[in-house]
Amino acid sequence: MCAVEKMNTDVVIIGGGIVGLACSAESARRGYSTLLVERHPSFGQETSSHNSEVIHSGIYYPPGSARARLCVTANANLYAECGRLGVWTRRCGKLIVAVAPEEEPGLDELYQRGLANGVPGLSMLGAGEAKGIEPNIRCRSAIHVPSTGILDTHALMKAFQREGEEGGAMYAFGVEFIRCLDHSLTYTLEMRDTTGSAVTVNTRFVINSAGIRAGIVAQGFGIDAEAAGYKAYPNRGHYYRVSAAKSALVSRLIYPVPHPTAGFLGIHITLDRAGSLKLGPDQEYIDHSLPEGSWYAFDDTRRESFYRAVSRYFPSLQKEDLTPDQVGVRPKIQAPGDPPPDFIIADERERGLPGLIDLIGIESPGLTCSREIAKEALSLIAR
Repeated sequence: MCAVEKMNTDVVIIGGGIVGLACSAESARRGYSTLLVERHPSFGQETSSHNSEVIHSGIYYPPGSARARLCVTANANLYAECGRLGVWTRRCGKLIVAVAPEEEPGLDELYQRGLANGVPGLSMLGAGEAKGIEPNIRCRSAIHVPSTGILDTHALMKAFQREGEEGGAMYAFGVEFIRCLDHSLTYTLEMRDTTGSAVTVNTRFVINSAGIRAGIVAQGFGIDAEAAGYKAYPNRGHYYRVSAAKSALVSRLIYPVPHPTAGFLGIHITLDRAGSLKLGPDQEYIDHSLPEGSWYAFDDTRRESFYRAVSRYFPSLQKEDLTPDQVGVRPKIQAPGDPPPDFIIADERERGLPGLIDLIGIESPGLTCSREIAKEALSLIAR
């Protein structure tokens, strides 16, 4: 952490989630003087600390999309990078399961998409083959995705910050971006610290990695967020934890066949470092009238719907096995009923803002792709 009142730097990164921290490490590695500002008192207080901690394979995303391209590359690179940084990972693999006959065409379509995206090691399994590797999971058929895994997200965020600091990057927590005052030659940014004191920073380049607030930050540079497609529609998801006895019955991540237009992957089973199972997330668009401080309140009335969703493929599960775990909020730019959008990694020079890079709608697989997104952002700056 550092205190800033007025300073000059090459790159300012707005937002201290996993992607912002990856940008800080990559910026420092490339020799830029770098400052990351985060409105919360520490890093990763929003989406980055309330998620499934999954290393995704890239199977879900349309061929040719940024999500598909970055995720397939990131999957292999992230395991290697975590090894280099001393961050725990487990390549546990995943089954995507079709329980009913009407789900099998969707499963086959997903398998073909994975092949088109270049996801390594995919295989289609019949009911007996799936039962052979996950005896307590019920399905008609499944895709085995061996490259999927889990990681310690908090440790990766700390490692990115440590790498950035070793390269000279500075970190200012409790400092909130307010607006861009001037961009005639360089960017002059107005910020506020926790005491309400003004903070002014002059910088050549800005990376907007503010997650849920990225559209609001873009507006601070004069961009019409709604017209640009940057408006956020915060979407929260609940997670339940499974009892230790039932957690011992599953060794991989288990996902249902996703609904083609739902915009999320369905309520699935994930693992944590201790081997406990978690279920989730579901999804719910947040009413804009709801105060931000209430977004993360847990609604335990969802227990029944979680049980019904997961017991279809995990019949040993009982409602009594579930206890509330956490709530996460996705930074969606997908309005209710709209098709899922791609990542937006935008060089804003065409809007008269050269050197401003907006990272918009970076939800799943943003954790997996964090370093690859950072490389793209820094490549745009280098160009």
